[in-house]
Amino acid sequence: MDIYVNGIKFEDEALKCLSEERTEGLQATARMTVDPDEKSFIYLLDDGEGAGRVHFGEKTWRMLRDHHGSEIILNTDVILTDFWDQLDHLVDTIEGNSYGEAFERAVKETFKQ
Repeated sequence: MDIYVNGIKFEDEALKCLSEERTEGLQATARMTVDPDEKSFIYLLDDGEGAGRVHFGEKTWRMLRDHHGSEIILNTDVILTDFWDQLDHLVDTIEGNSYGEAFERAVKETFKQ
């Protein structure tokens, strides 16, 4: 199941991520990966039977950068645990990971300023 974050607001010291997809019953896995073709960081969720993928596309990256360290909540019911450790690791190791030049450049321009 793919879940696309289509809005983020900073409220009550947390980044509240909004998606049109349902998230009830999904559990955080504390794991992330990337989709370089879509220019997305992907947080993995578990529903007990399969995986869900929360896509943080390039349009969300500035909010993530500007509010680094805040609690991340998806649709008011899923707290994305270890989000920052996972994201920081991906950003720090982006160079030379064969994700493609366009993705690497976009990540550097946003997160390594």
